[in-house]
Amino acid sequence: MAKYSTAQLNQKKLYGKDLFIKGFDIDTISDIISFSVSTIRKWAREDDWESAKKASFIALSEIRNIILQSFADLKDGKTPKIKPDEAAKYASAFEKLSDKRKTLTYMYEAFEMLTVEFMKDIQNAKEDSVRFDALELLRRVREKMDKVITTLTATVLNND
Repeated sequence: MAKYSTAQLNQKKLYGKDLFIKGFDIDTISDIISFSVSTIRKWAREDDWESAKKASFIALSEIRNIILQSFADLKDGKTPKIKPDEAAKYASAFEKLSDKRKTLTYMYEAFEMLTVEFMKDIQNAKEDSVRFDALELLRRVREKMDKVITTLTATVLNND
């Protein structure tokens, strides 16, 4: 295994945790980030990835859908999933985000959806060569998208 700086190692751990939360199994995470299965298991145990997976955040589009469904339920006389005052608070918080931040949020969400599609291909691959090719493609796409998102995030945060 190559020597990594503390920052690089922490980035790998976070990436592994992120993949776990999205449903990747330990073996696949090991293949993607090029660390041993035992190391990934150790990280998962030490950082309680299972709890993080259970408490993973709801995407903004899901929050939006919950708010809209709750208003529809109220209109139809049903009990909403969230109380009206909670819905108003969520809607207000979302509206306070700048347009650039909203765009960045949706772009990140779309990128995560793309990652999930790669995950399905990798986990459903019947042949090692197909799995390897899918992993390699995911690595390259992830590397480029991480750069794009990092650059855009810095731009958005510096301009707001």
